Amino acid sequence: MRKLYFKIFSYLFVVFFSFHQLSYALLTLPEEEKIGKQVLQELSSKVEFIQDVELVAYINSIGKLLTEKGVDFSPFKFRFYLIKDDTFNAFSVPGGYIFLNSGIFESIETEEELAGIMAHEIAHNLCRHVAKRLESIKRMQVAITAATLAAILLGGGKAAEAVGITSSAFAETKLLAYSRADEEEADRTGFQILTKAGYSPWGMVRIMEKLSKKSKFAVELNYKYLLTHPLPQERLTYLISLARKYGSNKGSSSIISSDSYYFKRLTIKATVISKDPADLVLKYKEELKIKDDPWIKYSLALALSQQRFFKEAISEMKKALKELPPKPYFLLDLAEIYLNSGDYQRALTVIEGIKFSEGSKKLFEKIVYLKIQYLKAKALAETSRLFQAYEIFNSLKGNNILENDPYFYFYFGRICSRINKDGEAHFYFGKYYELKGDYKTAYFHYKKALSFLSKEDKMYNEVEKSIKYLKKDK
Repeated sequence: MRKLYFKIFSYLFVVFFSFHQLSYALLTLPEEEKIGKQVLQELSSKVEFIQDVELVAYINSIGKLLTEKGVDFSPFKFRFYLIKDDTFNAFSVPGGYIFLNSGIFESIETEEELAGIMAHEIAHNLCRHVAKRLESIKRMQVAITAATLAAILLGGGKAAEAVGITSSAFAETKLLAYSRADEEEADRTGFQILTKAGYSPWGMVRIMEKLSKKSKFAVELNYKYLLTHPLPQERLTYLISLARKYGSNKGSSSIISSDSYYFKRLTIKATVISKDPADLVLKYKEELKIKDDPWIKYSLALALSQQRFFKEAISEMKKALKELPPKPYFLLDLAEIYLNSGDYQRALTVIEGIKFSEGSKKLFEKIVYLKIQYLKAKALAETSRLFQAYEIFNSLKGNNILENDPYFYFYFGRICSRINKDGEAHFYFGKYYELKGDYKTAYFHYKKALSFLSKEDKMYNEVEKSIKYLKKDK
């Protein structure tokens, strides 16, 4: 992964250099948008994104809260992506693209800590710090630039070292580290975003305090975040002074996940998805020998399911549910194990037995309801009740916390194709590939969608807009 980040930021340099061979002006907004799209494309071919609809919706919900309430104006539409990686890292690239590693969940204790990290990355984007760093890189000597380009073409490693530069040294000292001024500006802007959105800024202080204790061992602990976001004691002192300025310690620690059990459940789910399930199964079984804890049983059930040991996973989940509070979202986890095991009817039985109100005003419950409907539609589709599944997906497609989830559109496209709604199927497959950064395949599906749709169809105009968006950077 470390070589990947070197390649990505080096790649940013190449794109930038190609735009500005003569000019030293800062990147224009269209150029930043183009770079962001191209980096997403590069990332999508190298890393795996989290597919869990609930975790993705949760991240998008926090992101939307921060950008819609905390940001007065942005030239970009912000997009949030959750990378399947068990290390602690978050970064932004030009054009409003924010990436988080799922490993972050293992280190946070509250939603406001997560919001603090996200607000900080949003701030870097708004302040256009990456664009400014690219300008600085361009001003380097030609020899260094040539070495950088050679390292990209040769793929890093010994070949890159042969041209006089190591990927790790260059990445850490020249490409990845924000300046102190950048960090202080992002801290100030991030605090403003947090408080306007309704979060206490102290969550950001707490997570940075935790990271500060690890900063001396960033390389050994594989904390990539600390390689790009230096945390000297002076900055921590500055953060505390900002927190005192921008808010008291009485702010809400959780706005989306106002149920503490719900938040803990999400952190466990993200951790289990991120790590090797075989290692986790051994770990949790050893822990259960020492302590009889329902959360450990719950974690073990998820890890066993990841390993596809469904019978044992169901048994452990049922044990955990007897001891955990009777929350509807725990039943969803049992239903999902049944679904993944191929027992679709039993999954449906569990889902349909969940008592839950669609009209809840609590934000986390809206996400839970979305997950209920999502799993129900998948189970219906697998039991050949395709039109019922289609109606559910069709009712969910306007939900703004799903609009950046490519896998939602992938499953919707599959259902449409099975009931001969070919125009819609190609449109949703196009959305899937666009959100994954595969613009060539997205363009193909959008063009195919037009061949099946009539100009009177409302979707026809949506497809044309999508094609226009993809063509503008060609």
